[in-house]
Amino acid sequence: MHNHHWGQCGGRGCTRRMGQFLDPALLLLLAQAPTHGYTLLGRLAEFGLDFMPPTVVYRALREMEDYGWVSSIWDGEATHGPPRRVYALTPAGQGVLRCCVAQLRQTQQVLEYVLALYAELTATGEAATAPPTTDPAEVSMRVVIPADGTDLEAPTSPVFGRCQTFIFVDPATLEFEAWPNPALQSPGGAGVQAMQVVLQHGARAVIAPQLGPNAFRVLQAAGVPAYTLAGATVREVIAAFNAGSLVRLETPADDGHTQTN
Repeated sequence: MHNHHWGQCGGRGCTRRMGQFLDPALLLLLAQAPTHGYTLLGRLAEFGLDFMPPTVVYRALREMEDYGWVSSIWDGEATHGPPRRVYALTPAGQGVLRCCVAQLRQTQQVLEYVLALYAELTATGEAATAPPTTDPAEVSMRVVIPADGTDLEAPTSPVFGRCQTFIFVDPATLEFEAWPNPALQSPGGAGVQAMQVVLQHGARAVIAPQLGPNAFRVLQAAGVPAYTLAGATVREVIAAFNAGSLVRLETPADDGHTQTN
């Protein structure tokens, strides 16, 4: 056993292991569409790889091009600045991606077994230290609502991933703060990026018109509840939340809504 390789959770050892998913993530993004390197850098957050230095990412792209997995051309028309390299997946890269996915499926089976075994072993011990219930009346801080404004009178947004602002509200005191949505102009994966942001800022409950499958999975993994949005303004939504009249969001929207939600 080499336990010293793991180190502190969240430390250097953890990021090294997460970095093993860099190649599959880049290949998958390029399978969606050819794109610039800076766009790939921005979308790595969808895979939890936003900690990767740009030099590492570009080195990986160069190596994949040397292997024949990707090709690249210089594009001087899409920007007013210097030309940027556009990467595209080759037929060989498509084959490598299929192989990566097959290996990830095998890894998934192992992970599910490990997690299930751990849950069985710790069920008794963790019951005493379980997190507080997520009943609306008992969520004490950081309910988040997508909005098209910056205060409690702001109109609620009909979309989650591409709303203008996230309003974080303490339902008990109505204290709030507004955060611009960094995923608003994202070329893809806006719902996932937005969800990661609100969770990082301490959301204890999410109120949204609907959530795409990927964003919904991120929320489920974090153990944070979601409720359907009801109300024309943020203040009205909080009032409905405090009254316990919001419906728990149990299922994601269909795939057709994932780009905007």
